Amino acid sequence: MFNKVSIIGLGLIGGSIGLALRKANAVKQIAGYDLGRGVSAQASKVGAIDQAYESIVDAVKGSDLVILATPVGAVRSLLQTIAPVLTPGTVVTDVSSTKSQVINWAEEFLPEHAFFVGGHPMAGKEMSGVAVADADLFKDCIYCLTPTSHTPATAVSMVVTLVETLGARLRFLDPAEHDGLVAGISHLPFLAATALMATVADDPTWGDASLLASSGFRDVTRLAAGNPEMYRDICLTNSDAIVRWLDIYVLKLSELRDHIVRHDKHIDESFARTQQQRQQWHASHSSEK
Repeated sequence: MFNKVSIIGLGLIGGSIGLALRKANAVKQIAGYDLGRGVSAQASKVGAIDQAYESIVDAVKGSDLVILATPVGAVRSLLQTIAPVLTPGTVVTDVSSTKSQVINWAEEFLPEHAFFVGGHPMAGKEMSGVAVADADLFKDCIYCLTPTSHTPATAVSMVVTLVETLGARLRFLDPAEHDGLVAGISHLPFLAATALMATVADDPTWGDASLLASSGFRDVTRLAAGNPEMYRDICLTNSDAIVRWLDIYVLKLSELRDHIVRHDKHIDESFARTQQQRQQWHASHSSEK
């Protein structure tokens, strides 16, 4: 059992972590801090934390584990702020969508007596905020951990315990490998949805076309409704991997365009191949649930 866990950032992810820890009776005290007006009070009301703090410094003092559940753009300054007051042996982890840059910040700012383990739960909802937090949000989802050669085994073990308590499935990855993979399966889809939405909505015919748009368009553009600041930070901290995937995606679109321009009757072969790939992925993904 943890003695004190501090959750910095009490949105959907941070709130859900708190609820899951409480449900499992895995911690004596869950401390919370959020910069948003009234968010900490709401987190207390729904039971995600035991005590809300007005100061982030006070929130992390004496903690076994500090969880940074904020957008990646806030992590650098948070690490700088908490570094001077961390108790020897404290483990810090995060839930950010990119890892290499975050780990560089942790190695730069954290004291030698505190340890960092990068984390990224592959879970979420379309809605955000602690009001929709869910103790079962992480159940059976993949939770990536990205320790480095400098990470003590005891620190990794503590975060592994957290992940197991949340009911998630562990996957260890090298930080750069993680960033390359999520750039393709998470960040590229957002950019594709954004480009599609802008392409159609910026056209003069959008007023009429929007009346015809149905489930297919809604499904493909869903990610375009994502938090702009969050995705900005993702793009700024994972630019190399994202650009690599974008280049490949643009090439694939160009190839499809060429098929259409040439009235290539064999374009159905491309469609059939990707249909099979999608069906195989969906079948294997469904069998894991």
